Amino acid sequence: MQQSQPTRVMDAAQDTQRSIDCWNDILTPKWVRFRHLLSGNGKIHSDVANGRIAVPAGSRVLDIGCGFGETCLEFAERVGPTGSVLGLDCTGSFLEIAAAEAKAARTKNVSYLTADIESHELQPASFDMAYSRFGIMFCYSPVRALRNVWRALVPGGMVHLIAWRSVRDNPCWGVAEKVALQHLPPPDDGAQTCGPGPFSFAAQGTGALMLAAANFTDVTHQRIDRDVCVGTSVDEAVDYQLLVGPAGFVIREAGEAGARALPAIREELVGVYNSHTRADGSVWLPSSTWLISARK
Repeated sequence: MQQSQPTRVMDAAQDTQRSIDCWNDILTPKWVRFRHLLSGNGKIHSDVANGRIAVPAGSRVLDIGCGFGETCLEFAERVGPTGSVLGLDCTGSFLEIAAAEAKAARTKNVSYLTADIESHELQPASFDMAYSRFGIMFCYSPVRALRNVWRALVPGGMVHLIAWRSVRDNPCWGVAEKVALQHLPPPDDGAQTCGPGPFSFAAQGTGALMLAAANFTDVTHQRIDRDVCVGTSVDEAVDYQLLVGPAGFVIREAGEAGARALPAIREELVGVYNSHTRADGSVWLPSSTWLISARK
C-alpha cells in the first residue's frame, strides 16, 4: 500500500531531527577535538574551489553548514564592508565558536544563525550567492534544502557546493573503513547517523538531478584531487579515523562487537598508516571532491 504524503513528511522530519541530534549529541566533541584536521583538510579543497568562484565586492553570501565559520570569515573579507555573510548551521556549539572567532577578528559583516536549511525558509531574493563546504550532502531532503536556497537567491544568483566524491576515490576515509569492515558488519538501516552521509553527492548525476529538481540550471562539476593530512602522527591518525570517519561509524554501531574488535582494527591501522607518513611523522592520504556549481 502506498504511504500517504503526511506520513512521508513526518518520517522525513523525524529523520532530519535524528540527524541534528547526532551532530549535537555525538559528533560535536569529536569535531572540536579534530578541528585542525577537519577544517585543515576542508581548507585544502576550498582554497582550490574558492579560487574558481567569483565573489564581487558587496555580495551577500549564504554559507550553509558553515561549522566553525572559517569560510564565512574568508568570504567576509572578499565581499568587503559593503557586503555581508550569513553562516547557517544546525549545531549551536559550532556557531558559538564561530561567533567568538568573528568577534576576535573584529569582523563586522558576518552573522550566524542556528537553523536547519531543510526546514528554515530564508527571506526570498536576499542573497547573491550560496555556498556549502561539506554541508549540504548531510541533508536527508537535499532537494527541499536546495529549494530553500533557490528561493533565497536573487535571479541569476549562484550556488557552489563542495562535496566528497565516492569513498573509493577517497583513501583518506576509505582505507580505514575497509579495515573496519574486515572485522565487523556494515551498519544496518536503523543506525544513528548524521544524515545520508558525506558521500551522498559522490555521483556526478546525483548532484545534477538534485539541483535540477530544485529549479537550478547550468549545473557544472569540477573535480579537485589533493592529498590531505589525516593525523599529525600515526597515533592521532588512528584515533581520528576510529572516532570521526566511516570506520568510526562502523565500530560505534557494532556496539559490544565493535569494542571487542577495536584493538585488532587499531593494530592493523597503525601498520597501514606507518607506510603513509612524511618526514615530520604526519600521515597523508589522497582525497577527491567535486565543486558543484549552478545558477538560479
